[in-house]
Amino acid sequence: MAEMDNASPNIERQEIDRVLILKRKQRESKACYPCRQRKVKCEGGHPCRTCARRDHPEICAYNVEQSPARKRVSIRPRDQETVSRGSGDDTAALTSPTHSVGAEVSQPPTSSLGDARSSVQPNDNPSYVFSGDNSLVSMLRQQDPDGAMAREATSVLGLHNTYPSYPFIETKKPQDRWAALLDILPHRDEVLKFFHFYRISAYPFNPILVDVDQFESDICVYLSAYASGELRDRNKISDKWASGKSVGQISLLLATLAAGAHFSDLENPQRSELCQDFAHRSFQALRLANFLFRPSLEAVQSLLILGNTLQNNGQSDSAWALLGTTVRLAQTLGLHTERGIAHWPEHSKLNAKSLWSMTVWQDSLLSLCYDRPPIVSTRGWNPEARSMRTELSYLNLMQYLCWIALSIMQIDDPPESEPTQNLALLAELDSTYSRAQSHLLRRQDCKNLQQHLEHLALRMHVSFCVSALCRPAIRSSPQTLQDTCYLSLRSRAKESLIIASKTFLDFQALSIVPLRTWSMVHTVLSSTLLLSTWQETKEDPECRDLQQKVIEVFSAGNSEKDTGSSGYSQWLSARHIKALITLRQALKQRSAPSLGPKCGLDMGHGQIAENATNYGVSDVPQDMPWMGDSSSYNDLFPGLYYGFSGGNGMDFSPVTYLDSIMNVPLFNFSEG
Repeated sequence: MAEMDNASPNIERQEIDRVLILKRKQRESKACYPCRQRKVKCEGGHPCRTCARRDHPEICAYNVEQSPARKRVSIRPRDQETVSRGSGDDTAALTSPTHSVGAEVSQPPTSSLGDARSSVQPNDNPSYVFSGDNSLVSMLRQQDPDGAMAREATSVLGLHNTYPSYPFIETKKPQDRWAALLDILPHRDEVLKFFHFYRISAYPFNPILVDVDQFESDICVYLSAYASGELRDRNKISDKWASGKSVGQISLLLATLAAGAHFSDLENPQRSELCQDFAHRSFQALRLANFLFRPSLEAVQSLLILGNTLQNNGQSDSAWALLGTTVRLAQTLGLHTERGIAHWPEHSKLNAKSLWSMTVWQDSLLSLCYDRPPIVSTRGWNPEARSMRTELSYLNLMQYLCWIALSIMQIDDPPESEPTQNLALLAELDSTYSRAQSHLLRRQDCKNLQQHLEHLALRMHVSFCVSALCRPAIRSSPQTLQDTCYLSLRSRAKESLIIASKTFLDFQALSIVPLRTWSMVHTVLSSTLLLSTWQETKEDPECRDLQQKVIEVFSAGNSEKDTGSSGYSQWLSARHIKALITLRQALKQRSAPSLGPKCGLDMGHGQIAENATNYGVSDVPQDMPWMGDSSSYNDLFPGLYYGFSGGNGMDFSPVTYLDSIMNVPLFNFSEG
């Protein structure tokens, strides 16, 4: 009994001490957790004025307990800045990737549209901005262990963003932002219908989503929340769905729906209007997520898909311009270099590398089509296909073709050495292509529809790259025709142009994809146009037959009876419409040069002329004579009827002629 009496006071004193400590902590914690972390004044409201002013009332919390799983890790001096510097983002304290290199690390919170692994990304932290080794900020980080000098330099030099919300829209209050978000949310039926079209028609041939399986799981989470009513009450802001990351995910979802609408079974103009509506809502979500000031993986993916959708709707110029912003945002995150993502979690590293590859994909192929300088370069970026020893997939080879495209555009040696370099690239391309998976090499090895489509898509892209490598021989003068290099290139050029046209015809018989994919339309029209104008092929019966079949495919949409393929020509870009008109006239002129307008092919030229006018091609009149006097066309298409050397004092190569059609300015610089 005596021993029990002696122990009782000790137990009571421990309990008293515990209660006193707890009460003292409660008295000390008058500020909310975000304000305590930033060490700023908090007036104690819910939400407090500071959190409301910084546009993140949803994370204003007071009783935030430390997770038992927390553990300390060391801070590297160069990363100290991204841990300790405070800024006004709504997720900096909760989902900052610098927790992986910060003072205390806990299990990252589950994303509102995904799992924990998808929320650990450097782009969730607005204070993270990639800087190269030679930048002043990086040099100061290396010299200053606690990062104070780097923080001061970043602020003084204006090297970081400070706006907590997108400055170009009227959503100043959190309630306004929430209401604006609810107005653009996709409905259940929209998601179920149009994501399906994106998944089967767009994604397999341009896989911009870096983790499609996780994204589909995120869609399930979204649909459940939408059905529960969590995303319908305009007066009650959902903490989970109002975060910048969640809004970015919603933008990405809307972008996929825009792409899906383009590939859907709807008829024009409904298909086009719906596609534009989804794209508008997606871009509005990007604004609400403050994408320009707080770039993220979701924002870059959304912009890539939106740009690709613009491109597929014939707006390739605007897609190319938008791509400049997209690439810069990706570089801001450091996606373009291994060092930029060195401190990312392993899963996020894989996503980052995939996303940068897709960015290179967009920039290289679109710039090659226009022969414009790309933003990305081959420096520091080597496609895996060059070193892989296993069979190469469709994705591996497409990434390799991007490297080839960039290499073509970076050749700046004297013209006489260009054919030699192109032959070397052509030999490497052949060697790499030979290591492809069997179904990509031989169509007889295809075992299902998807393999057939992959085989045909890759064959079209390879043919386009080969023809680009052979351009020096196509535009060569007669004096160079006996040169061995030029002879080899001319032979490959003819083969690649024929393969591109044949493959397109086979592809469109199986799928709507080639008829609604800008790059494939560009490939087949440019290939058949070169076949019709190049001295080597313009009189070839096989080439003429291919040209006629291509025209028939694009003109089939003008038939009212053909409801399954209507509208093919209605979304072509203005340059493609001009190329198609030119191709038809070249074929008609050779088929019946002396016959009246009713003879020859009749492929719905009136509708295409109308479409040309709708797309701004004002120099194609409605009453244009479609056969007969060739002088009517020479004003539009110089060199077509006089040949490409000698005739009428002109000297056009087929490549120069093609460029004059595809790259002619579509607006008058003298106006305005």
